[in-house]
Amino acid sequence: MGYFQVETRENEEPGDWQPGKTRLLFQCDIRLRSGEDEETLFLVGPDAGNEVMVLWKEANYGVVGAEPLSWIKMEAAQEPEVYVRLLEGFLSAVHAAGTAKAADFTSIEVPPAGLLPETEIRAIFARAFGG
Repeated sequence: MGYFQVETRENEEPGDWQPGKTRLLFQCDIRLRSGEDEETLFLVGPDAGNEVMVLWKEANYGVVGAEPLSWIKMEAAQEPEVYVRLLEGFLSAVHAAGTAKAADFTSIEVPPAGLLPETEIRAIFARAFGG
């Protein structure tokens, strides 16, 4: 199997995917440009057609439901490594684009027996934002 690139909405238009069975990776508050905090769920799972594994965002102010943030072809989606690659790809892309900084993500909560331990999620944030 060759290397497959993680794509993000920062550099590629997502497909017209609908979420399949998703699982909560973590939740946090995201500081909006308005200064308000938005409670946001970060979910992972395939699209309904099982074409791609996706990091989805679902927010309380969102009107469209789950939105794809980063994705990779299903044949490259090896668990649990794919969760790291999807989150790291998304965070690195928003950091490079200047659309978010680490301080915009607060109150990170990881479910008990989650897909990745909280320490790993925080380490991904640190790597992506250079901290």
